[in-house]
Amino acid sequence: MTITYTNAKVYTQGKFVKGNVTIRDGVIAAIGAQSEGDVFDVDGRMCVAGYIDIHTHGGWGKDCMEDTREAIDTVSRYHLYTGTTSFVPTTMTASPADINRALDNIRKYDGKYSRILGVHLEGPYLARKSAGAHPPELLISPAENSTFVWDNADIVKRITLAPNLGGAAEFCKAAFAAGIQISMGHDESIDDEIYACVENGADSVTHMYNCTSRPSRRETPKKHLGLTETGLIDSRITVEVIADNRHVPDELFKMIYKLKGRDKICLVSDSLSVAGMPEGDYYLGSGESKQKIRIDDGVAILPNLNTYAGSVTAVGKMVENLFRLGLPIEDCVDMCTKVPAALLRRGDLGDLAVGKIGDMNILNEDASIFATVAGGMVVDKDALKIV
Repeated sequence: MTITYTNAKVYTQGKFVKGNVTIRDGVIAAIGAQSEGDVFDVDGRMCVAGYIDIHTHGGWGKDCMEDTREAIDTVSRYHLYTGTTSFVPTTMTASPADINRALDNIRKYDGKYSRILGVHLEGPYLARKSAGAHPPELLISPAENSTFVWDNADIVKRITLAPNLGGAAEFCKAAFAAGIQISMGHDESIDDEIYACVENGADSVTHMYNCTSRPSRRETPKKHLGLTETGLIDSRITVEVIADNRHVPDELFKMIYKLKGRDKICLVSDSLSVAGMPEGDYYLGSGESKQKIRIDDGVAILPNLNTYAGSVTAVGKMVENLFRLGLPIEDCVDMCTKVPAALLRRGDLGDLAVGKIGDMNILNEDASIFATVAGGMVVDKDALKIV
């Protein structure tokens, strides 16, 4: 099937051009003045590539660790509803057996909603003192057990790793050779350990300023940079940012943006299962380990600890918010299209250009999403919503 989106401001290869986007059988066939097949008039709105979220744990009440088809189907629906046309389901620290079950479930999923680009393992290779919400008793180093990673190399595309763990640099080298992207985070690292991982293929930081190490000393008086500072100053490193004005306040984002620029910032939601749910009280987990959380004023909090539990903001909303903050729309879009596509080495995504997959968001003047296109077709969002 062929459809042409006409009367558009098309963001293609770094600039906006006036014209049409023709998508044939799910692939962009032409950008320009020509028109072919069915016609959808976007009435002068902006057409940009579909958004990509490479760090998300769930949405609409379902978690990526659940080993049911319904769970992944719901999360996939949620992301497409919010304009995220591709995503990387992210696991939590658990036993290798539980992680394997989650991976098998995602591997078997054959849904038709937001495109799954592989899995991100956030844990178990994290530092105990920076574990965040991850159970510290289940954390290990890659030197202790990496077999389950290589057994699932067909679907594991990203791994968060603390550079201070035993065997970290060697693991980075093997992962890079296997086509797995390494992001450094949840760490107690010093610069020497970080640089060793970078030199062996690690090229990003997981949710900057959230469980990322700061300057510290070891056995000598010498002070070393942590992952936060190294990520900001090293041009080889891309930084994930949860730009929800909570995990990273807007003023702090401005500093990161000034230092890194649009090409080295990747917007991520790091969304919890409760993303997309109404404000109110919920529980994360089950049994004795379950925690009460509350969605209030656009963020999930642990009311008993007076701290954030996690994000509930989709990357599409971050684009809108950053544009309102004064960033160029081109930069806002690149940070959740071109940058994540480059990290995942996906040359078929991240831009509107001939030969790339026909995923697209049609934006209003304020950068809010007017409509989402997946594989060339306009998404019926009323049919997607289940909460």
